Amino acid sequence: MARKVTIAQGTVQEENAGLEAAAYAKEVLGISNRKLQKAVRTKGLLVNGRQVHSKSKLRTGDQVSILLPLAEQVKIQVADPAKLKILYEDPWLLGVEKRAGLPTYALQGDKGLANQVVGYYLAQGLKITPRPLHRLDTPTSGVVVFAKDAETQTLMNKAWELGMVRRFYYALCAGQFAETREINVSLGKEAVTRVTPIQVHQSFTELEVELITGRTHQIRRHLAMLGHPLLGDKRYGEKQKKNSRLALHATCVSFTHPRNQEQELEIHSPIPYEALIVYFESH
Repeated sequence: MARKVTIAQGTVQEENAGLEAAAYAKEVLGISNRKLQKAVRTKGLLVNGRQVHSKSKLRTGDQVSILLPLAEQVKIQVADPAKLKILYEDPWLLGVEKRAGLPTYALQGDKGLANQVVGYYLAQGLKITPRPLHRLDTPTSGVVVFAKDAETQTLMNKAWELGMVRRFYYALCAGQFAETREINVSLGKEAVTRVTPIQVHQSFTELEVELITGRTHQIRRHLAMLGHPLLGDKRYGEKQKKNSRLALHATCVSFTHPRNQEQELEIHSPIPYEALIVYFESH
C-alpha cells in the first residue's frame, strides 16, 4: 500500500456542523478542488479516521483529515521568485505580498503567487509544498501567509476556524461612507464585515475594513450592497478608467504564532498609494 501523508486536518466547530465533508475541506481547510479530487480518488478523505463519501454531513467535534499518497501529491510549476516580496519568515511560516492581478494559486501554468513561492524555496535548496492559509481575489493585493509544513497548516486552520486570525484591508469606496458599520448580511452563509472610515472625500472614502468571516468577494459584495462599491471593481461597481485597478489591499494579518503561544504575530504590507493615485487625482 502506498504511503500517505496528511496535508490538512481540522476539528469541526459548531458553526460548520452540517457541512458536507468536501465543502469543509475546501472552505475551512483551504484544500483546492484538484487536491480534493485526488484525495477522494485515493481514499484519503477521512472523518474520525474512517474513509467517507465527499457528501457526508459533518457533526460538531468530527476530526477531518485529508491524506495524499506521496506519488499523488499535486506538483506545481516553478516561477522566478525575483519579484516576490517577503514580508515575514521563520521556520514554520512565510508571509509574502501578492501584487494586484496575480492569482494566489494558478491551476494551470506558473502564473500564480504559489509558483513564485516554490521558486523561492528551491533557490534556498528546500523542497517544500506551498500551503497558502488563505487567498486573495486576483485583483486584490497584499498579505498572503503560507505554512511550511502540514502540522503548522493544521494548527493555523484551527485558529482560523476559532476566529483567532484577524485580517485588515485598506479600501477606497464610491461615495461618502461617514460612519463605522458592521455589515452582517448573509452571502449564502453568515458573512460579517466591519468597516471604519479613515477619510471622507467629496466623491469617495478611504476605509479600514476588517474581514470577520471569509466568503467569496465578501468585502466587494457587502459594500456594493450598501451602494458604496469599491473603486476599480469591474464586477460589482460602476465602469472605471481603463487602466484602474481594484482599490483593495490586504494590509495586515494578525494571530498568535501556532508554534509559540507567547508570540503575537502581525504581518503588514504597506498601502500601495502609488498604484491608487489615479483615484485621488480624478476625484
